[in-house]
Amino acid sequence: MTVQLSSFLMMNGNAKEAIEFYKEVLDAKLLFSQTFGDAPEDPKSPLPENMKDLVAHSILNIGETNIMVADMFPSMPYRNGNNVNICISTNEIEKTTKFYELLSQEGQVVMPLQQVHFSPAYGMITDKFGVTFQIFTALSEDAVKRGHQKDS
Repeated sequence: MTVQLSSFLMMNGNAKEAIEFYKEVLDAKLLFSQTFGDAPEDPKSPLPENMKDLVAHSILNIGETNIMVADMFPSMPYRNGNNVNICISTNEIEKTTKFYELLSQEGQVVMPLQQVHFSPAYGMITDKFGVTFQIFTALSEDAVKRGHQKDS
């Protein structure tokens, strides 16, 4: 993978219900799911107990397409219109950075590009047309197991 775009559905605390609904209605297969509580705890910003069971990230396979489903980040307000994002995955930090910088021109930074537990470079931008993009550098499965970025 060099670049991949995926639909990302952001839910208002009901991602698990949405996942079950899509499994039943669209014959979706759950490929991956992680809750906010599964992530390493940040002592500077502890997660409230009621947020730990919410879905931080999941991947559903529907036919020949994968979509991502998650609950909104605890610090981001949910509103109709920001619940569908496009997720851009790359395997190169430089490409992630380029997309982030270009999409942010005349747009709005939702989350600065930064290292997080699942990616060495992750950020969110709403571009000048009002489209929200989640942009990240994906780690190989082996790198995730080792806790390191893939050497390219």
